[in-house]
Amino acid sequence: MPYNGAMSHPQIIIPFSLPPPEHARDLVKLLTSVCSANGLALLISRASQSDHERCDDFSPALPHEVWLSKQHNPLHHLTSKLKLSLPDGYWFVVNPVNLHIASNHLVLTDYRELELTDDEARSLFASARKLCSEVNVQLIYGDAANWFLGTDAWPELVTATPDAACGHNIEIWSPKGSNALAWRKLQNEIQMEWFIHPVQDQRQMRAAKVINGLWLWGGTRIQSSQATGHADAVRFNSDIAEFINDPRPTVLDQLIAPALAGDWSAWAASMQELDQNWLTPLCQAIRTGKPKQIELILGNSNSLLNLRISSGSLRRFWRGANFNALL
Repeated sequence: MPYNGAMSHPQIIIPFSLPPPEHARDLVKLLTSVCSANGLALLISRASQSDHERCDDFSPALPHEVWLSKQHNPLHHLTSKLKLSLPDGYWFVVNPVNLHIASNHLVLTDYRELELTDDEARSLFASARKLCSEVNVQLIYGDAANWFLGTDAWPELVTATPDAACGHNIEIWSPKGSNALAWRKLQNEIQMEWFIHPVQDQRQMRAAKVINGLWLWGGTRIQSSQATGHADAVRFNSDIAEFINDPRPTVLDQLIAPALAGDWSAWAASMQELDQNWLTPLCQAIRTGKPKQIELILGNSNSLLNLRISSGSLRRFWRGANFNALL
């Protein structure tokens, strides 16, 4: 159930905490051997209510991203996080990315893997900004991974998030609409400029993937008079003490990178860390009544599992702690 701003109890969302069906049984066995019975296993087995929602496999946003979009705009969140103020206009997020060839199509690499330094990013940004300015498109630097592209000419461009497109044929998720051709032309010019850029040689010398493309997404109109109070409505990767003192909706996103990479041993290690540092203390906190009740939203690439847990439901001792709900 999406957060509507009126919930009396806090929410925690953990993207990619639901194993993919083809690996679920093996991963549940692994989690059973490495995780405490007093953390996630207890929370999911003693939930008082659960709702399971399946999403379209070809959605331009992942299920947890759709859930988050109900209460915060990713562009507003990024600019707030970077302490950046964009001029009035229509803006997109742009990520410098690696596109690699798989059989007969291009595939988007997870940008978290790229280890793009600030110096490298600024050098590539400078050449891209010059080409953008020639077609009256603004390009503003945020950090190495996130830039912002502004043009009032492309408000109808339909885009997909990089995590939704990651690992897939980019043709399905590439920007669509009347201005898609203009974007492709600009991106092609940037790609040709970057092909011979000195940064690529530097990256190849340290066995890093080349940066050979841009991913455009998240189109939003920015107005100086527009209230952006929801930019910090969601907290990312806080600790349990901070959450208890200020129980805003909280996203724990440590599982996204290993899940997108298909590195399930790293995924299990991250889940064990979350269980130890977050979910086991959370069980103890709920038992003491602070908070009295939570919603725990678990997701993967095409579904969400919403669990409601209270101090009362945790007292259902006849329900043994297990991970069966993840199947």
